[in-house]
Amino acid sequence: MTPSNRVRQMTEIIGLLIVIIILVACGTDENREWTYVQWECLIAEQTDYFDGTEYHRFYRGSLDAVGYARGQNGVAFTKYAGNPILQDAVYPILVIDDKENRYLIVQHRKGVSGHYLYSVNDPTRPVILNGGKPILRGDFCNVAVSIVGDRWHMLIEGKADETFHLRYSWSDWPDLDFNRNLSEIVIQDAGNPAMTYIPERNAILALYGADYRATGVWRIRAAVFDFTRWRVTDFILSRPGVHLADPDLVCGVESSPVIVTIGAAQETVDTYYYRGTKAQFFDDVSVGAVELVPDRNNPTMTIHAGWQ
Repeated sequence: MTPSNRVRQMTEIIGLLIVIIILVACGTDENREWTYVQWECLIAEQTDYFDGTEYHRFYRGSLDAVGYARGQNGVAFTKYAGNPILQDAVYPILVIDDKENRYLIVQHRKGVSGHYLYSVNDPTRPVILNGGKPILRGDFCNVAVSIVGDRWHMLIEGKADETFHLRYSWSDWPDLDFNRNLSEIVIQDAGNPAMTYIPERNAILALYGADYRATGVWRIRAAVFDFTRWRVTDFILSRPGVHLADPDLVCGVESSPVIVTIGAAQETVDTYYYRGTKAQFFDDVSVGAVELVPDRNNPTMTIHAGWQ
């Protein structure tokens, strides 16, 4: 065997070993719908909605792709067999307007890098909007949006000197460009926002990952926006030694009117329940006194478990 053939053979063996290691780590159960080869070994940045009958979830998987799943209880989900629904896509966030139109915002990194808007009224067939132009340009990360009338309000995660922070912007439908009104930093040491409008209080509630620089561990905090300023509340959700960084807030059925899901270390999703309305949740968060009931099976979703 010549030296060049020996090198080629060793390269092939090393490549095969890497594939085997990945498959073992991510699982190769034939009864599961996918394996890593099909794209996924990550659960992160979940964003859900309830349509009155079913729960729907978009989430980020490996290889910069977004998947879709549906379920009956907001906890266990069945993945869409045609996943991923979007390639070159990270930081998915769902937005719903007052006409129940559903939108998904993702960041694309190829071509013109930025955050793009899709219609997901058919959740398995995203349709790009805004004339195919990004609604936010620049090196930003996770965003969150609440719609009030024709005005879209956005929190934007950025990073400077290894510290994450949140900025605010707004833009009016249908010509969306959030770079026009981008603010200075409104919340320091923060990222991964989720937002919802509370009409009874005419205010916006935001949950977000926080305090990584201050504590070395991500935890969940909250802020409220009265359309003039952001105010950070005393609410904190944490777990010793575990990163809690990807919150989402979902309205559900009467038995579980508010469901809070929390992504942990981009590997699992925890589920919590609030036994009250969104307005009551806002009031409790505003004073930092919130009783969240954890699901007895937390984490309710992992890379391998939590799927029906």
